[in-house]
Amino acid sequence: MGSQRILLLDHDEKTLRDVSQILSEKNLQVVTAECPDEVIFDSLAETSPVSLILVSDDFDREILMTSSLLGGGNEKLKQKIPIIVMSRHGKRKPAFERLLGSCFHIIYKPLVPQNLCSAVMAGLEQYSNVRELLLQLERRSSAIGLITSGTFEFRRPEQARNLTTMLAIASPSAERVVIGLSELLHNAIEHGNLEIGYALKTELLRNGNLHEEIEKRLATVPYKDRLVTLSFERREKEAIFIVTDEGAGFDWRKYLSLDDDRLTEAHGRGIAFASMMAFSELNYNEKGNQVTAKMVI
Repeated sequence: MGSQRILLLDHDEKTLRDVSQILSEKNLQVVTAECPDEVIFDSLAETSPVSLILVSDDFDREILMTSSLLGGGNEKLKQKIPIIVMSRHGKRKPAFERLLGSCFHIIYKPLVPQNLCSAVMAGLEQYSNVRELLLQLERRSSAIGLITSGTFEFRRPEQARNLTTMLAIASPSAERVVIGLSELLHNAIEHGNLEIGYALKTELLRNGNLHEEIEKRLATVPYKDRLVTLSFERREKEAIFIVTDEGAGFDWRKYLSLDDDRLTEAHGRGIAFASMMAFSELNYNEKGNQVTAKMVI
């Protein structure tokens, strides 16, 4: 995949210097630009893609308006780039109204190094995960015929990933489906069957122990025998995915949309992103252990 680059957009010299220093200590490559598109679409994009964008409240609004970040040029990229807005405390709608809803994360100034690094690593992880899904989608697109319906059971994250790419091929707008469906299936494993709650996942991500905890629970009673069931049907005018886990359920209502508070957290955006960007309809049962996702064909 090559190395990843972080594009830093800020007119303040101190912020540019501080952010570059903090991230360079984590062996992350930071580049700056007055015009975002000069870096996003440059000749290095394939081997060293811009995998994350950090943009300040105070970055020039006119430049943002004419850039690919808002002007539709982002559609020329193979995948959407996560965007983190660096905001002054108390400023509710900075950086051109949170880049019209496409913001992945918000961090506040003055910047706290730990918060900056956590947000950046979360964004880079999302970019890498989506990139790998899209690469799998390319490799598998000619390997199987069109699936019109089926019921599948799985336990593990890698099984969810394989099933995601297989069914995305059978769906309209495969690139959108592969991202949204991946979020739903991994939620069913982690939060549903393995009962890794929001607070615990936050701690595990902070300590870098999420994968270890998932593997531990997959081998432990009562979690080890639980399955996630996915039913798929492609109809004349829509594709339908029904995901059911064997967990206790959760209060899904507060996760269907994004607000400023949610955007400052290290995770918890997957359901909202699936609803906004992948599916035309997303409905949970009352308990919260089953979700029906629909996409219009």
